[in-house]
Amino acid sequence: MATDTPVGFNDLVIYEIFARAYSRAKGRQLKAVTEDLPRLKSMGVTTIWLMPIHPTGVKDRKGTLGSPYAIKDFYAIDPDVGDERQMKELVQRAHELKMGVIMDMVLNHCATDAGIVSEHPDWFLKDGNGNHSRKVPDWEDVYDFDYTNPEVAEYMIRMMKYWVKEFDIDGFRCDVAGLVPLPFWLRARRELSEVKKGLLWISETHDPHMYEAFDATYDYDGYYRFRDFLEGKASLHDYLDYIKSQDSFFPPNYIKMRFLENHDQVRIASLINDLSHLKNWTTWLFTCKGVPLVYNGQEYGLKEKPDIFNEYLIPWEEGDKSLFEFYKRLGTIRSNSMLIKRGDFKLVKNNRPDDVISFVRSIENRWILVVLNVGNYEGPVELNFEGLVVVDDVCFHAQELLSEDYSRLRIKQKKAVLDISNDPLILSGYVGC
Repeated sequence: MATDTPVGFNDLVIYEIFARAYSRAKGRQLKAVTEDLPRLKSMGVTTIWLMPIHPTGVKDRKGTLGSPYAIKDFYAIDPDVGDERQMKELVQRAHELKMGVIMDMVLNHCATDAGIVSEHPDWFLKDGNGNHSRKVPDWEDVYDFDYTNPEVAEYMIRMMKYWVKEFDIDGFRCDVAGLVPLPFWLRARRELSEVKKGLLWISETHDPHMYEAFDATYDYDGYYRFRDFLEGKASLHDYLDYIKSQDSFFPPNYIKMRFLENHDQVRIASLINDLSHLKNWTTWLFTCKGVPLVYNGQEYGLKEKPDIFNEYLIPWEEGDKSLFEFYKRLGTIRSNSMLIKRGDFKLVKNNRPDDVISFVRSIENRWILVVLNVGNYEGPVELNFEGLVVVDDVCFHAQELLSEDYSRLRIKQKKAVLDISNDPLILSGYVGC
């Protein structure tokens, strides 16, 4: 990862916000987000990521409102979303709550009717006939920038500095970052660090080389295999084996932004109908190696994917309040556990590999054991700690952090047996019988 990645990046819980759909208060969406910050704080969110809040193009737009990623003016705020005062108040309130605010940076393209298209026609990719072109043919509402023109990089860095200087934002989630040259990102990071230290940089890509400029990349490579498991195309072992193999082709100390859903994917609750399975996979999200991302409404088990092209309001009132309480409990456990946030991650073998995920998070001789039931089995599960640095032939007083129940766990000859139900288990304990 980047040489100056903030030490506490692993501690983050990121919440993705589509402000345009956040409330009925047209023109006051950013204010609605500000008012919601205490609720987000209560579920352990450390950082909010605002999807693009700029005006969208009218020409060639998708749907009635247009894609938020077809930006017409990089310096403006969509009046239907809010204004500069609301944005400053949002960041100020977040900082008072010790939360960060990162913005979506869409630097590969802009709306076909953006002012800079006519003002600077030489800033854009052209085909052999001199017509505007794009790297992704289906994105007909945008034109791609041509980074061989040095003026493009100058404009983009100047624009990013504006948002940091004027609004004190804390970092960037960079859209389709792999379509923008890596040297640009290296330069942007270097120059922006002179404006504000400790900015967060997240790349919407899973390419290993992007860690040269970014603190974290998306876990799309893991997510696709997760979906394969859910759809019966791969086994649980296949998925976990891939997660383990990531250590071999990503840089040391790499950080993945893990997710069960985001604005590009369907709602996880529409894929997993069983509430206990949903809770187990949510526990995986909050406790496995990496930084968890939650998309607005996910914490209530909403099933309908928000429409980012047309008028849409997140149906908060339809959500499962008990699931939100579960998210709050998980967020509290994560925020209070340095083992979960920064500990080594090691999978633990078990005798139910088609149903159960088991792993430890550890720092030196301290560790937490997580056991997740994502199948249909209930009963005893044998755990095999062979090859892991755990104390052997001892009894642990263990507290189950989700239920707060106490039990004893004996590890003898690197093995232990646990009775599991449908509930996820997070065990933390100390030696003694």
